[in-house]
Amino acid sequence: MMWRYSGVLFALVFLIGVPAYAQPAGTPLPTPESNPRRANPPNVVDSARFDRLRSLEMVAAKDRVRTHPLLDPKKGIYRMPGNDEIAALAVSEHLLLKHAAFLKGRNTGIVKLSGEASCITDGDVVVASANCMPFKMPGAGTSYSFRTESYRLPRLADLILADGIFKTGGVLQQVVMTDLGDVAIEDVKLDTRGMRHLVDLLPANDMEELVRFDAKNTKGMYSDGFLYRRGHLIKENSTFALRSIAYRGNYVRSIDGVTYDELEYDK
Repeated sequence: MMWRYSGVLFALVFLIGVPAYAQPAGTPLPTPESNPRRANPPNVVDSARFDRLRSLEMVAAKDRVRTHPLLDPKKGIYRMPGNDEIAALAVSEHLLLKHAAFLKGRNTGIVKLSGEASCITDGDVVVASANCMPFKMPGAGTSYSFRTESYRLPRLADLILADGIFKTGGVLQQVVMTDLGDVAIEDVKLDTRGMRHLVDLLPANDMEELVRFDAKNTKGMYSDGFLYRRGHLIKENSTFALRSIAYRGNYVRSIDGVTYDELEYDK
């Protein structure tokens, strides 16, 4: 997968064959991130349940968070992958040479995603099977964050590869993507046919608006002959465009009785 991004717009090309979280309606959204740098998205969270979670003693849990192995900043599920782990998904040398000119441009990159979606469990721990052992990084190499330019858990990622589908829709993100077809990624600009719908997309003002957007995004929206939604089947030599808007906020989770805000690990 190669990419070029401008603002929070991403153009992606799949080179070789190998839906959004919401608070109660009417609740104002946090400020969207301007930095451009995501398994299906979480379901809409029940407001009463969310309020109960937020009321838990977060401060008292902080000391325990530091000692829980899954929350260790260097070894836990939110850590940055090491060089040896990234090497398991190294891009082949011939592709790097083939696209060397493109990769010299600003805001461009190339990365490989693992298609082994079964390697990541609900507990965010990589399955200890033989085919999964090479992919020990968070998310088992199936999901990538352009905000951190690294592999991440699907909930904190901008793009996920699962069952032959490019998916989007992480926590507190407003995302939509389209298949531009067999178009050279080098030629994709903001005024390229198929990009206008993404360029014109406005950030939601509140959760009610985000819920309405999510409902339309789940079904899919047609504009200028292109289909825009949270996911698309992968096709060889196809270029995809993604619009991702990430909001600041809180997403409270619990591991073994330790309650914490997951978005503290995703600024």
